[in-house]
Amino acid sequence: MFNFFKPKSEPTTDNHELTTLVLHLSGLHCSSCAVNIDLALEDLPGVIAKTNYAKSETRITFDPSQTTLDQIHFTIRNLGYNIL
Repeated sequence: MFNFFKPKSEPTTDNHELTTLVLHLSGLHCSSCAVNIDLALEDLPGVIAKTNYAKSETRITFDPSQTTLDQIHFTIRNLGYNIL
């Protein structure tokens, strides 16, 4: 369950390069889908996400020393969305 009162995680920049990627998704039916994806991804340490329902894509900035790409993919797929 998502905690709406939890502060967003901030990726650290201490000697770590941040990675930004854009994933195209299928299965988004409304703007609530975008919010659910953002909340789930931001529960991962060092991740900031912004999902655009109209474009069916999510822009993710993360610290690879805290969260892996596999964890991000698993989180999105676990919510029921497909990565194109």
